Amino acid sequence: MIIAKFYGNVCPNFVSTQSVVHKGHGHRTVTRTDDSSKETALLLFNDNKYKTVDSGRACPWRAVDCRALIGRNLLNVGNLNQMPAGVSWGQYAKTMTIFFLSSILGSSLVSAYYRPLDQFKSSSGTDAIQKAIDPSTESGSACFKPFQLIPLPDGLAANHLAEVGLHADLGFWKAAELSSKPGLILIRNAFTSLGQYFWVQTCMKSFPTLPHRSNLGGASVLGKVGTELANNAELCARLRWITFGYHHDWDSKVYSNQERSLIPRELVQLSRIIAGRVGYADYEPEATIINYYNGKTTMSGHVDTSERNLDAPLISVSLGQTAIFLIGTSKPSDPPEALVLRSGDIVVMSGPSRVAFHALPRVICNVRYSKRAFQEEQQQQQQDDTFELVEEIDPLIVGYMNAHRINLNIRQVD
Repeated sequence: MIIAKFYGNVCPNFVSTQSVVHKGHGHRTVTRTDDSSKETALLLFNDNKYKTVDSGRACPWRAVDCRALIGRNLLNVGNLNQMPAGVSWGQYAKTMTIFFLSSILGSSLVSAYYRPLDQFKSSSGTDAIQKAIDPSTESGSACFKPFQLIPLPDGLAANHLAEVGLHADLGFWKAAELSSKPGLILIRNAFTSLGQYFWVQTCMKSFPTLPHRSNLGGASVLGKVGTELANNAELCARLRWITFGYHHDWDSKVYSNQERSLIPRELVQLSRIIAGRVGYADYEPEATIINYYNGKTTMSGHVDTSERNLDAPLISVSLGQTAIFLIGTSKPSDPPEALVLRSGDIVVMSGPSRVAFHALPRVICNVRYSKRAFQEEQQQQQQDDTFELVEEIDPLIVGYMNAHRINLNIRQVD
């Protein structure tokens, strides 16, 4: 029976050892790395049921935590056709029974922590928002407590904020901490509307031309289309993520010093400003993942512990369409809270929330952007003689915003 649906890792200190796929179903064994007990968890999945953006391919893991079922010194299943050494037929049969029952029964026996994932996937957009904590409503805001942002250094000119699409008037910025999840800070209204457009345009036109990795391959794949990515429907449909800085190995969950590219200047500037405002003046952005979501894409649950420095916060910026964000604790058995995230929202995961399980089960396309609205704000900037963020509004970028969500995810590694 399914005990839990896999959220990246069943728990910290586990590494993948083997994977098997058999008629659309499969299993993977993972073993603890922090002791010699050979404690193992068996992870089950069905390639046909869910889609995630974890590695740009179908990898909808379902998991059985065998520790809860069989105890320590567990069965280490190698594959479906070979008996693992030192394992009795009784243990093997018991584990395989669990595996096949899981494939048949599906999510009917999923633990309470993971039910929200299915709940939000099956709900209408309106219902999904009503089920979640919506910071824009009175009832939703009551779930937060005030968070005092730190003033910026005197030497930081207003243009430094305007260059990355932020309100130079810090009075616009509103911050609060989720009461039930210490360290989960939500900053709203930090970006101008034109600033949000700027970042989507940058992610679609500038970033694909720089050295990077993506789910489509090396930089040469997107480099061929360069600034015309938004005009290539096929690549737009396939693109799920781009990484800069330290490139994450999705299989080993390890950063390598040999696998690294430069982080774009705009991302460095943006992350340092945000980190400084929440009390991390020495923040050093070293790894960036840009996630591209269409209306049907989800992010499976996971916990980010690959970074060697877990004291530095994880910074996440939402752009484009609305999303439902699940945030739990470091224990996968603890139920999560569901938050509504809108374009321009900044989530800072710090303290206990830095190592919390989180997921994104739903993108809701309920916002309509228009070229005219962006042009009007652009003209106002020109009249005010303020920093000109973009030269012209591209209708292809506006169209992309109307059907997609982009997430900027920045973290310090060391």
